[in-house]
Amino acid sequence: MVKKIAFYLCPIVVIGCLSLHNSTNAHSPTPSPLPTLTVEPTPAVHGHISGVITSNKSGNPIAGAKVSLKSKELDFKEKTSTGDNGAYEFSNLSAGNYALKVKKPGYKTEKKEIVLAEGQNETIDVQLKKETSGDGY
Repeated sequence: MVKKIAFYLCPIVVIGCLSLHNSTNAHSPTPSPLPTLTVEPTPAVHGHISGVITSNKSGNPIAGAKVSLKSKELDFKEKTSTGDNGAYEFSNLSAGNYALKVKKPGYKTEKKEIVLAEGQNETIDVQLKKETSGDGY
């Protein structure tokens, strides 16, 4: 007889335990999600290239010279002109390889290759040579 009672009670006890377990889980607080970590990229540090354009003979500044800066790898191209003091400046530049070209009527065109590191400020002064007429006089 004890076997019969145990046989009938056993499934009832198991079902009761399972439903108690499920109801306990339903009332327990859900674990809070992990905090969200926001990673902001470090802003790029830009540099600049500046300088003064002068005559190679007199050393005087050359106003109105056309200065261009290009970088094929960065798909960058910018132009400026020198002021009365012969100065030019290109700012907010990314690191990379640049080609600087200086032109002024009556002078030979000068070109300079520049490698600019991140955040680097480079001074490139250029002396222009007068063009010769080529006729020897």
